Amino acid sequence: MSSGSRTLTVMYAAVALWLSFCTVRTWGTVPPWTTFAMALASLAPVIGVVRETVIADERRAVAVLREREGRRAAWRDEAAAALARAEVEAACCERWWTSCATEHDPACAHRTSWGTTA
Repeated sequence: MSSGSRTLTVMYAAVALWLSFCTVRTWGTVPPWTTFAMALASLAPVIGVVRETVIADERRAVAVLREREGRRAAWRDEAAAALARAEVEAACCERWWTSCATEHDPACAHRTSWGTTA
């Protein structure tokens, strides 16, 4: 829960307690509809506290999902990089590419051209 949510929760709880205290203190001294209205008003901040805890839980769940997606994306990036490295390593030498497959570099492992059956 963030500090703003904690502050709101404390404020909601304080208002609910104050309204409950006022409801109990005015019991029997004011008309019943006024006491009933004060009791209903004291429940509104409780709804605010529940709302803040639900929002905190949702934020926590979203953070977990973002972290998992970040790990998946990193894995995909690493897999793509490994595939690209394998493709580059499997490719033949530079001279073979630039000479249209007629020559190879001296250090090339594929010293045979495509036209021979060696």
